[in-house]
Amino acid sequence: MPRMTLTREIAQAAGWDAANRAMRAGGRKAWSEEDANIAWREFGRLWPLCTHKVERDCCPFRGCMNSIFTNDDE
Repeated sequence: MPRMTLTREIAQAAGWDAANRAMRAGGRKAWSEEDANIAWREFGRLWPLCTHKVERDCCPFRGCMNSIFTNDDE
């Protein structure tokens, strides 16, 4: 079975999952500032491991259109 490719979306989802776990463990129904920091730390840990150059040039946690206008064959 081929290895899964780590993308910006997967790294972002991992950050959100970590923050949601922290939120639930704290008995909250909304993220605290610390939960948001946990999301960013997890994303930041995985971001350097993302394999697609175009995706790594995009801004995390917001829709980025750079991949549409960038030639990935370079």
